[in-house]
Amino acid sequence: MRFMHGLVALLVAATAATAAAGDIQVLAEPGLRVYLDGELAGISSRLDDGLYLMDVAKGPHVLRVEKDGFAPQSFELEVGQLPLEVVVGDFSPLPTAPPADPDSAARAEAGRAAGSLDLTSAPQNCVVEIDGRPHTKTSPLLTVGGLTSGEHTVVFRKPGYEPLTEVIEVPPGATVAVHGNLKQQKVEALHPGQGSLRLSCKPVACSVRFQGMLRDTAGGRLNLSHLPAGEHRLVVSIPGRELTTTILILDGQRTVVEASFFEGDEPFVITHVPR
Repeated sequence: MRFMHGLVALLVAATAATAAAGDIQVLAEPGLRVYLDGELAGISSRLDDGLYLMDVAKGPHVLRVEKDGFAPQSFELEVGQLPLEVVVGDFSPLPTAPPADPDSAARAEAGRAAGSLDLTSAPQNCVVEIDGRPHTKTSPLLTVGGLTSGEHTVVFRKPGYEPLTEVIEVPPGATVAVHGNLKQQKVEALHPGQGSLRLSCKPVACSVRFQGMLRDTAGGRLNLSHLPAGEHRLVVSIPGRELTTTILILDGQRTVVEASFFEGDEPFVITHVPR
C-alpha cells in the first residue's frame, strides 16, 4: 500500500512539473544561433525545421535569433501549456560603418596590426566565442580576422558538452591555428613561428610601411628580424608613387624583396632563402 501511495505521489509530481512547462518551435533556416533569456539554447538545423525547445518554464521569455552580419531578431513570448510557434523571417543587414578617418586608421595600424585565428574543432559544428562575440562554426575551418595583437579569450560551446575556454596570444599580423577538442576537453594552439625580411629598392631612397611601422631604407636596403610568420601587407613609396603587395613570412626563413620603380622592371621580385 505504501508503494502505491509513493507511485501516485511520483505521478502527481511529474504531472505538475510537466504542467509548469511548455514547448517552443522556432521555424528558421539552419545555422542560426538561438538564445532564450540571454542564454544560448542551440543552433537551428534542417532536421528540427529550425529548433525545438522543450520543457520551457511557463511565463514571459525573450527569444533572440542571431545571424553573422545581420541585425538580430527578438521575440517576447508568454509560454503556456500549449506549444508556441515562432517564425523567423528575413534578416536585415547590419548598417555599414561610415568611412574611417584615414589618419585615425593609420594611427591604429601603427599601434596594433591585425591578426587572425584559424579555428578547428571536434565535433565540427559548434559556436566559438572570441572575446564574448559568438561565431557559428559549421565547416571544418573557421577563420576570424581583424584581431588586434595581444591576448584573446576563445570559448568553444556546443549543447551536451562543457564549454572549453582558453586565452590565445595573437602576434601582430599573424594567424594562429587553434583546435578546440570538446570531446577531450582540451585546446591546442599552433603559433606561426618567426622569419625575417630583407628589402632592397630602386631608386635607393624609398620609404617602407610594414606591420604598422614606417621606415626609410638605408643605402637602398632594409632588414627586419623576429617577424611573425604569415601574410603581411607591404607598401614601398617614393614621392608621388606607391607600390603595394602582400608578402609571406615563413618560419625559419628570410623573405627577400626587390622593389623597383623603374619603367620596364617588375614592381616586386620576392624569394625565400634559409636564414
